[in-house]
Amino acid sequence: MTGTGDIAPAVSGAAGLGVTIAQTLIGVFAGLIAVVIGAVTFVAGLAGAAIAVTEGQRVLRGHGVYVWPATALTEVRVIAGTAAVLAVAAVTALAVGTVLRRSAAAVATVIVVIVAPYLLIVAAPILPAGPADWLARVTPAAAFAVQQTLVQYPQVSNVYVPSAGYYPLAPWAGFAVLCGWAALALGLAACLLRRRDA
Repeated sequence: MTGTGDIAPAVSGAAGLGVTIAQTLIGVFAGLIAVVIGAVTFVAGLAGAAIAVTEGQRVLRGHGVYVWPATALTEVRVIAGTAAVLAVAAVTALAVGTVLRRSAAAVATVIVVIVAPYLLIVAAPILPAGPADWLARVTPAAAFAVQQTLVQYPQVSNVYVPSAGYYPLAPWAGFAVLCGWAALALGLAACLLRRRDA
């Protein structure tokens, strides 16, 4: 027996139409895109970092440059951590792109919040130690602490700043700062997507 009209079950909603539970998963595609971008970037970053670390050391030593020794476990952390930083930065860029709705603006924003602080505290350190230390703690550039290989000793008086290879946060704590920024960007993107779709 089939029924229509007055015989069919009454459901609430627009014009008495219901939806399936699949409608609750409408945002899965966005999550899938983020996972794919993160995974692809991680794999590419892992290969690039592994080549750069191993070949870079060989070239430097071949030219007579002293490279501070690091354990194999530290090298693995630097390589895997660098790949993870690249992957999370890519997902952050995706989230920022979703928020801004412009890819060029998203790229520029991510460069400003990740690369600019790195340049100011490591590559071309023009900031005094205090502000540089603050940037290395709270900006997404804190994630570069995963590349730290030098150990800070309390009994040794030295300049412990990122430009000298010392970060104020432990390697994975610095990475966690980037993850926090990424989570914030993803949350904002999800909120705006829901609002725009409504």
